[in-house]
Amino acid sequence: MRRSLCAAIVPIAVFCAFACDQESTRVAGVTQAEREGYIGSGSCQSCHPDHHASWSRTFHRTMTQNASEEAVLGPFDGRAITYLGTRAEMRRDGEDFVIRTTDPSGASREDVVTKTVGSRRTQQYLAERDGETVRLPIAYHVEEERFFHMNGAFLTRDPESEPASPQDYERHVTRWNDNCVFCHNVRPNPGRDEGAFDTTVAELGIACEACHGPGQNHASANRDPLRRYRLHLSDDADETIVNAARLDPERSADICGRCHGQRLTDNVARFLQEGDPFVPGENLAEYSEPLFCDSTLGGREAFAERFYLDGTARLTAYEFQGLLQSPCANPRPNPPRATPSAAHGNDALTCTSCHGMHEGDPRGQLRDVFAEQPDAMCTSCHADTSALPGHRLHPETEIACVDCHMPRVVFGVIDVHRSHRIEVPRPVLHDRAERLDACSLCHVEHPPSWSARALLQEVTAPDTDGGRDQPLLTRLFTGDAITRAVAATALGRVQDNARTRGALLTLMARDPYPAIRRVAYRALRKRVPALAVDDFDPLGSTATRRDQIAALRDRVPHQVVSPPPSAFPADDIEIGE
Repeated sequence: MRRSLCAAIVPIAVFCAFACDQESTRVAGVTQAEREGYIGSGSCQSCHPDHHASWSRTFHRTMTQNASEEAVLGPFDGRAITYLGTRAEMRRDGEDFVIRTTDPSGASREDVVTKTVGSRRTQQYLAERDGETVRLPIAYHVEEERFFHMNGAFLTRDPESEPASPQDYERHVTRWNDNCVFCHNVRPNPGRDEGAFDTTVAELGIACEACHGPGQNHASANRDPLRRYRLHLSDDADETIVNAARLDPERSADICGRCHGQRLTDNVARFLQEGDPFVPGENLAEYSEPLFCDSTLGGREAFAERFYLDGTARLTAYEFQGLLQSPCANPRPNPPRATPSAAHGNDALTCTSCHGMHEGDPRGQLRDVFAEQPDAMCTSCHADTSALPGHRLHPETEIACVDCHMPRVVFGVIDVHRSHRIEVPRPVLHDRAERLDACSLCHVEHPPSWSARALLQEVTAPDTDGGRDQPLLTRLFTGDAITRAVAATALGRVQDNARTRGALLTLMARDPYPAIRRVAYRALRKRVPALAVDDFDPLGSTATRRDQIAALRDRVPHQVVSPPPSAFPADDIEIGE
């Protein structure tokens, strides 16, 4: 089992989150973004109305917004939640959205929400404190339609005592200027100067110029109608703007990897003073590099806990790393593959092979061509795989290509997601890397060695050191925090029975991580749809949760499942952002 490590990213090393709006800093003069030719998405709409409309439907657009009636999704109507003895009330004060917190001593403070971050699964709130902008400890779960404390968003243990200290309550309050601004806005610049920040962005959220580069030259050049018609009638590229479809696979992936792949830079001072200099179309590696399990910070390997032992990412925001590790993105010179389809466009896989930035359901943005036939993402290149002996052990209607080759083993945003490392299932090898394999996520009562035999893979004596070669129903209790979250989520997808329901109830009652209790209850609700969100509060007090679990045990037919003595290991992992 791994040693415990609270792996909250050192702010100056990795980029992930929020920003202030450009207008608030223009009084100081022309911003760096304006000097570099950024003009905003509104300038694109008149010539590209269809693309502007399709982008407007995405969650990229609403990644960061000024607080407004339209942007704020949580009901600031006076409702309140209490966590760790501190009461938070969400209310309106005229045009302002206010979160008022009162701790056990009676001390209170009011934070006025200035910006929102996110709009799909959760929405976080930003406010000004002591001259800085910070993320507040209260967020809103969009899908569950309720407020919750940020300790339930990350893999954070329950505090040792109730009521907890103010430090426990504000553990995930984060300054955004030098921590997260880089990934949720266009051309972010922390503007650090002698410890103070004058942060600017070209545009809030992920807008046109985040992917296409600064648009001033493009807009100016195309005021000439003859130039526009000439380009329209030819197949020539418009050199005044970046089009990812015309880039080679590596440069195309770099555009996505800038935000969907946690990174390190050697030139921290420049990033903090002037912003990330990367412009779409350039080589991302010239400015920063994706971090992996063996990446070092200050001479030590600081990120190993974010990866399985075989280097596969355990957390979201590492999709770029998964692509780089995938053989499909690095094909052999003469691969035994069918001719790639027009959807992929070339031999090497890149992000837009499967995802369309102006098409598909905003939840995932898979390209329209794959909406009815998701397996075509794979079979458009691997057309002959179905003919391989023993390749497909399940009917196509039961399981998709990605279920085996991109299993759901990645934790983030209080959910479990697909790995973007495309790979062949190797149950025993994956088990030795301390990760659940694709087969075990469905065959929850069988160990990896059973799956390996079913796949006709050679299996030596099972490696039982450290309790390995265990079925998912055992790893649900004995694995580390991420493994337990992955296992709990899997139980919401497999065939329903009394044993799996009983296992989920036990995890909800005993696990020391509120985020894991939350995903376990979500899985149980998939098994028992009659249950309501408010029937169980994973962040409720110990007494409240005990009463709620007792009521659920009366309502949910189940088989009692007791965790083994080795459950919930003492040297468990804690991971922040």
